[in-house]
Amino acid sequence: MLRRYEIYPVDPAASAEAREAMNVGIRDCANFIPELLHSAIGHAESETNLNFVWEHAYQSPEHYQRYMRHPYHAAILDRFLMNDSPERIIVDNPHGLGLVGYDIDEPDYLLPAGAARRLVALQLAEGSQERFAGIAKEEAERCGMINSIFEYNSFAAKWFDGETDTGLPTNWTHLWEQGFADLDAARAYQPQWREKAGDMVEDSIELLYELEAGVGYPEVK
Repeated sequence: MLRRYEIYPVDPAASAEAREAMNVGIRDCANFIPELLHSAIGHAESETNLNFVWEHAYQSPEHYQRYMRHPYHAAILDRFLMNDSPERIIVDNPHGLGLVGYDIDEPDYLLPAGAARRLVALQLAEGSQERFAGIAKEEAERCGMINSIFEYNSFAAKWFDGETDTGLPTNWTHLWEQGFADLDAARAYQPQWREKAGDMVEDSIELLYELEAGVGYPEVK
């Protein structure tokens, strides 16, 4: 299973109507593209200008490739996202954190309605993955996260077919999904992992949002 994120900065000058049209078009596109699984969006709190998150999944690279060729993708999604579209409402992303994701056997990332997620993108020093994974596990148990997944950001170096390795370096080597019962719990969390990891972490970006779930999440048909 391919777990995938699209992350964007939305133009602050975009109208409420345009924002809502993009929200609905992206969140609910699994109703029109059967290859797409587990679609949810979030309006993120961040120290960067990245404030829109779409999390979703595909059963395989072949399913992902069919999504990329689907007419709904070009007719609805791209109108808000592509540089040459007059209806584009996102702005340039200077952080190199746009299309990311990883491979997973089961959808362990699913959260219930009303839950919040903090997505931490990490640039880890070479050879530190196992040590940081241990820190992430301890941190999740310490603070009572309802969900914690730490994975290599395998999608960032893939071509648009979801399987061909470009061989290019990525700004963000790993992703850590932290799940909380709600936004209050997520905001109350006092992290200790930065101090424990030290110079293992060369850079990081955090995005915190409440899930606005579409198809495939618990309590959403």
